[in-house]
Amino acid sequence: APTGLIPKYEDLSLLFKEVLDKDYTKEDYIEQFTLRIPENLAKIERIQNIYNKLADVPQSLLKELDVLEGRLKDCQKKFGDYVNPDNFVEESK
Repeated sequence: APTGLIPKYEDLSLLFKEVLDKDYTKEDYIEQFTLRIPENLAKIERIQNIYNKLADVPQSLLKELDVLEGRLKDCQKKFGDYVNPDNFVEESK
């Protein structure tokens, strides 16, 4: 995902069953791991506004926020504002 790695549903479902003896539904997975792009972009903007006022913030951090913003905007163009986590599952090789 543009914001980092997310677990596969199948892995979480198995983990919940084996460790907690509980069912983990696909609906729970989708609700918890849907990428909410407008909210993430707003958070980045808030952080950038705070950090841009500070003198001692490493430029590498500001650059990384810009890169993350770009990845989110690219994803938004491709999938829309709210992205189902299944869109990020890589095929097994």
